[in-house]
Amino acid sequence: MRSRLAPARFQAEKIVSPGCHIAESPVWDFRGGRVYWVDIPNQRLFRMEPDGQGLTQWDLPVKVSALVLAADGGFMAATSRGFAHLALEETGPVFRFGMGPELPEGWRMNDGACDRQGRFWAGSLSPRPAEEGQWGELFSLDSEGKVSARGGRFRVQNGLAWSPDGRRMYVSDSHVSNVHVTRFDFDPETGDRSNPQPFASHALLGGRPDGAAMDVDGCYWIAASDSARILRLTPEGRIDAEIHADVPNLTNLCFAGPDLRTAVITSLNNGTSGGDIYAVHLPFQGLAEPMWRG
Repeated sequence: MRSRLAPARFQAEKIVSPGCHIAESPVWDFRGGRVYWVDIPNQRLFRMEPDGQGLTQWDLPVKVSALVLAADGGFMAATSRGFAHLALEETGPVFRFGMGPELPEGWRMNDGACDRQGRFWAGSLSPRPAEEGQWGELFSLDSEGKVSARGGRFRVQNGLAWSPDGRRMYVSDSHVSNVHVTRFDFDPETGDRSNPQPFASHALLGGRPDGAAMDVDGCYWIAASDSARILRLTPEGRIDAEIHADVPNLTNLCFAGPDLRTAVITSLNNGTSGGDIYAVHLPFQGLAEPMWRG
């Protein structure tokens, strides 16, 4: 019998090999029953059925690091030109830029997600994050199109997620010099965060914390890059489930399918393996992510 303290183990299987360099930000679009994700450096957008069938791709005019659903049927994107609206027309992807924030030359946005009130959050990222003074910070975009600087000091911001009641916010830093996951108290009305508490360390995770998702039990799922695992952390910070894959650098996940019980997982190509998409059916149910309603 498995010890109550031993994490449940699940094995993810490769379902499609799209040749990505850094596949990121998988999004389940319940409106059409498909999963979308991006390949950041190659500036591509992908779409597929949850089982890997029907793969479609588009070239993009900018680097896109994160997507969330928008209520008008499109997406909001975190890009190298700040926040942008993305619509998929018959002619291909159509962007609307100019929302901010204004980024320094060579910078881009990184990981992004919506809070429970539908604000879109993402952090800025320097092209040289290890250098002195090259700290990124968080920004949010509300339903009126207002961008707010939310502060923080990140080398490589990642891991954004909110508890089911919207009163806890999680964010990580993936850079080897600043590895951590922090949990904040979160004010749903104002979007202010307070009372930062260490939630997970590199030693606990066994890998650098990358993209994240939340389930209906309030557990935080995080890609532990370099370790070939996705980890489920309880609200108390205990690892009680692991998803394993045959590549070391898993980058992010989303819960897909009508029951939100299929984890679709992205990965990066480290020069020898990766860049493929994985999936596994779980006994856990993901939490439906809010749409941006601007």
